[in-house]
Amino acid sequence: MPSLDLDLTRTRLLELYKLLSEVSLTKKSITLGEIKEKLNDHGELGSFDRRTFYRDLSLLSDITNLKLEYSPKIRAYKVERHEKLNEAELTVIVNAILAARFDTEAETRSLVKKIYNFANLPKMKVANRVKLGAGKSFEKIGIIQNAINRQTKVLFDYQKYNFDKNYEVTRKDCLVSPYKLVWHNDKIYLIGNFGGNVFSHYRIERICNLRETDEPQKNISDIIGYGRTFDEAEYLRKMTELSSGEVGRVVIKFQEDCLGEVIDAFGNKVRVKNNKDGTFTLDDEIFINKKLIRWVLGFGKSAEVIAPNKLREEIQI
Repeated sequence: MPSLDLDLTRTRLLELYKLLSEVSLTKKSITLGEIKEKLNDHGELGSFDRRTFYRDLSLLSDITNLKLEYSPKIRAYKVERHEKLNEAELTVIVNAILAARFDTEAETRSLVKKIYNFANLPKMKVANRVKLGAGKSFEKIGIIQNAINRQTKVLFDYQKYNFDKNYEVTRKDCLVSPYKLVWHNDKIYLIGNFGGNVFSHYRIERICNLRETDEPQKNISDIIGYGRTFDEAEYLRKMTELSSGEVGRVVIKFQEDCLGEVIDAFGNKVRVKNNKDGTFTLDDEIFINKKLIRWVLGFGKSAEVIAPNKLREEIQI
């Protein structure tokens, strides 16, 4: 077992790191007297003198991203973090979070606020972004990642859109071996195995009633072969979405089981009409481009272009 001195050192280092991290996010400086006073409040840490401080500080500098510099002018230590993100880099990260559609607007606002508070930079407005999340996205990601680390299966229900543009459970008690969480086209997918020797993927925002199990996951080598690795890039290459082009009115008649794919592509504000005969009609202003043509062709006989005539003719060629 570790000695008592080693346990005290570990505890003191942890408390010192917490204290200095807090200072780096707030007033940016602290005196040695203030450090000693705060750490000595923890009676179990033992004595804390200048020599101990310098030894602990040297160790923390080696193993963390904190940097302390003594300022004779203010007679205090300035606390900084190495490799700070600049505003341009932070903007890229925040824009990626804003563009993500797996979470809710409330979750996005909370995460962006934490990031900007951490970096001490002006806030970016969260607005006019399509959000398809049904809530608890980060909690679900944590549960799945823990199961991946433990190599155990997860159990969940799966939701799809109805004609009220609300989620409803369509599959219950999906027992899945989770292998990877991937971000693709502004959504997060769980890639796993539900049955047989094939991969399947599930959108995070459509997963509900998620829970871990103690059942071991299916060995991934049973699917891809022993000694081989999962080709994530090739798997994701097959998952495409519409992008940009000239905007125009498009009317397409679909079989009703295509509703989820339409909402995935254009968001839950897309204008659709339930024809109540096993079909629905998309009638909206959308981008008209080659990707749209390929996308419609992918539905085969389940989609019929009504307008515009030029798009209809291209589809029929």
